Parts: sequence; structure tokens; C-alpha cells
Amino acid sequence: MKSRRMLAVVVALAALLPMACAPAAPPQAKSGGPVVATIALPGVMVESLNPYAHSTTQIYPTWKHVIEPLVDWDWSKKELVPVLAESWTNPDNQTWVFKLRQGVRFHDGSEFTADDVVHSYTRILKDPDSKQASSINGIDQMDVLDRYTVRIHTKTPDAALLFRLSQRFITSKALYDRLGPAEADKLAIGTGPYKFKEWVPGQRFVLEKNPDYTQGLHPPTVDQVVFRNIPEAEAAITALLNGEVDHIANVPPESAERLTGNVRRVTTPTVNIMFLGMHASVPQFKNKLVRQAVTYAIDKEALTRGVLKGYATPLDAPIGPPQYGYSADLQPKLTYDPQKAKQLLAQAGYPNGFDVEFLVPMGQYNKVKEIAEAIAKMLGDVGIRARIVTQDQNTGFAAIQQGKAPLYIFGRGNVIDPSEYLHQYFHTGDTKRLDYSIPEVDAALDAEQAAFDPAERLNLLHHAMSVLMDEAPAVWLFQYQGIEGVSNRFDYTPNPGEDIYAWDLKPRQ
Repeated sequence: MKSRRMLAVVVALAALLPMACAPAAPPQAKSGGPVVATIALPGVMVESLNPYAHSTTQIYPTWKHVIEPLVDWDWSKKELVPVLAESWTNPDNQTWVFKLRQGVRFHDGSEFTADDVVHSYTRILKDPDSKQASSINGIDQMDVLDRYTVRIHTKTPDAALLFRLSQRFITSKALYDRLGPAEADKLAIGTGPYKFKEWVPGQRFVLEKNPDYTQGLHPPTVDQVVFRNIPEAEAAITALLNGEVDHIANVPPESAERLTGNVRRVTTPTVNIMFLGMHASVPQFKNKLVRQAVTYAIDKEALTRGVLKGYATPLDAPIGPPQYGYSADLQPKLTYDPQKAKQLLAQAGYPNGFDVEFLVPMGQYNKVKEIAEAIAKMLGDVGIRARIVTQDQNTGFAAIQQGKAPLYIFGRGNVIDPSEYLHQYFHTGDTKRLDYSIPEVDAALDAEQAAFDPAERLNLLHHAMSVLMDEAPAVWLFQYQGIEGVSNRFDYTPNPGEDIYAWDLKPRQ
């Protein structure tokens, strides 16, 4: 039995983590009536009613109101906790057995069972529109042992599987079988604390309280939730100050002081990893010396202290202090040194630099265009002429996923355990986002997934990250200090994952 080893991993984690143009939101209810919470999303919201047709950090929390995972990460407890699962064990290091909660109902009244788990994971793996298959493609067999027990077998040992399952949601097999995928998805039936009410693509996603919610992990706190798309920060601030919305994220540092009166600002360190990706399809980036030169050219302190006014912390590794596996001793540190950058470029055969397209997805990240402009200036100072191309967040992310972004700035959110993120960007063949093949990294990442002993796994993660720091396929930039604005109608505590949940908005009397 390996359940004690998984417990040790969780204990180790605990020790480390101390539109202006959109249609108006529904009016707020009068005193004594239904409570409506309107949440502004900065550019990325539900883009399809197929809940598996995305792989975007900001969309997962929105869907989690409606459909739920087997387990979830609890920021207050700093551990994985049961949701639709009641418990889990490891009979061996390639097998997971989940006991499911009994009496859980989907929004249409049908019962949640083990068949729904197998159906949902199978759809994630096989649905042609799924963008989440890579996260669980190590599963090679799923068995329904009884109505409330599922056994999952993996091709190889996978110590981090449980963390990835926290973002893999369960939908109804019976509904899918009866209506087919398109019609079933239109109903958006789940087991969550909120029921789907309305979706206007690009404008709003509306939910209403599920009065029959019994799981108890995240009981609904308001009667209706309206997620609105307001990509521009100034428009979102104006909407908050005017009482049109109750919560906004990504407040620019220079605007934080404006959030007074009937609203207030809240801040928290985040686990979002901002980085500069260099795609292997660019001939110059195939040379490690060029990649190292790009790293030496970037002044992270100037980005965090200057552009972001101190509302960010520079990264000195592929992850930061809040995350499992971080160590300040990881080497090598390629710190800001423009002269070294020029020397390496000349050594690599590019004494006059080179030209490259620089993709900047707009909408999700605070002051990302200003950051990109500062980075382009720094690269230009050493001879690398980066031509900025801006796209909306969804289009830009699609280009990154398809391997069509030569140089780009992006973030990887909600990284608690780094395994999935490291595989997603740096393991050979997993995705096209960077498309490097570094055998020593592959070997270490394969081994860490198989290591259920926490100490062994940490050593392997450290080794993989040290090799990456030397190979430099990306420049790890900083982690934001999140700035959010909230109406004084609600008590609210932000979380380091920057996940925005309606149940965290608690109406004040």
C-alpha cells in the first residue's frame, strides 16, 4: 500500500506553502431579494460548452462552479481534499482506487456513480475537441469495481496524478448517452454548487444557486453569479467603482490606490509563473548559447520594480518559493548581464544579432504589453530585434499550443506541484508549446513521476530544473503579487492560485 507515501507528499507540500461594450449585467437585487454577484474576467472566459475543449487556467475555476473533480487543492488547509471522491489508496505504484461519495446528484436529479468518472476521463482522452488529454494520457485502464468504486491504472508510476485530477471534471454519462455530446453540452449539467443558466459567447456566463448541493466543500454563498468579459483594466475599474460588477482582477499597480469608497483592493502573492518562451523551430534558438544570451539580457528587477511597481517577485528558477520542489540553491543562476549576452551571441555566430517575432497575448496578464515592450528593449540592447505582435488571449494561446509562436510571453497558473507544468512545456513530445527534446530532462521527469518517496522525488525535480536552467529554453521572469478589487457588499479572501470563485464572495449583512 502506498497511501502512506502519498500522505507524506501532501505533508511535504503543506510545509512548503505557508466590457465597457458588453451588455450590462443583471441589476443587483434589492435588500431582501436574491443576491447577485457579478465577476469581471479580464479577457478569458468560457469559450465552448464542451468543458474539455480548453486548457486555460482562468477557465477551469469558472467551470468548477458547475462541474466538479474527484479531488481539489484546499488553499486554507494546504492539502488535497476529497470532493466527489471520498477517499483513495494506492494498492501499488501504478494503481489508484477511488471510493466515491454516495448520494451525490447531478443537476438533473440523476445519481453520480463510477460510470460517470470513467466516461469523463475517457472523453478527455478521446474527444477530438479535447485539449486536456495530455494531462492524463498516462492512464491505460479504468475499471468500475462497483457503483461507487473506480480503479485507475497507469502505464508507469505517476506520483503526481492526483494533482492533475484536481482540474479534470466529471460530467454525466447518462446525459451524454441519451442526447449525444453537442446536446448534452448545451445543458452543462454537473454536480456543483451552481447550475448553468445562460452563456453569451464573449460576453457573459450566468449561473444560479444549486439549492440541492450537499457535498459541502464549497456551498453557494450567492443566488446568482454573472461572469462578464471586460478585458480592459480601465473599463473593469470603472465598472467596479460604478457598482456594475463586484469583483475585478489584474488591477494595474498604478490604479490600486483608486479602489476606495464602496470598494477596496486585496492583494496576495500568487503561484502564477510568467516566462519568456523560445520555440525550438527558430533556428537561432536551437543554439543553447543564444538561449542563454536571451536570459542574460533580461533585467527581472527592472520589470518587477519598475513596470509592476513592486507588485511581483523575480524568479530565479522554473518555479518560485510557494511551490513544491523549489530550492534557492538550484543552479546555474543566469542573472542579468547584457555584456555576457552580447559575448554569447557573438560566440554562437550572431555578432549582429537577429530578428524574431515576439507574440504577446493580451487580456489575462497585468501590464503584459508594457512588460513585453520593456523586454523587447532589453533584447534590442544586445542585438536581438524582437518585433511585437499582439493577439487576444485565446488566439495567442492557441498559437502557443500549436507551436506557432517563435518567441512569446506567457504564464502558467495554479502551479502547486510542478510536474504537470514541467512535462507540458519541457518533456519531449508532450505538447508543441516549446518543442525541445532534452534527454536528461526527460529522464529526470519520467523518474520523478515514478517516485512515490518524497525525498527521491524532490531530488529528481531539482535535477530536471537545474538542467533546464542551464539549457534555458525559457526565461523564468516573475510571479505576480495579485491585485484584485472587490465591492464592500462582500467579504472576500483571495487565493494564491488567482482562481476566482463566487463562493469566496460572502455577502455582508
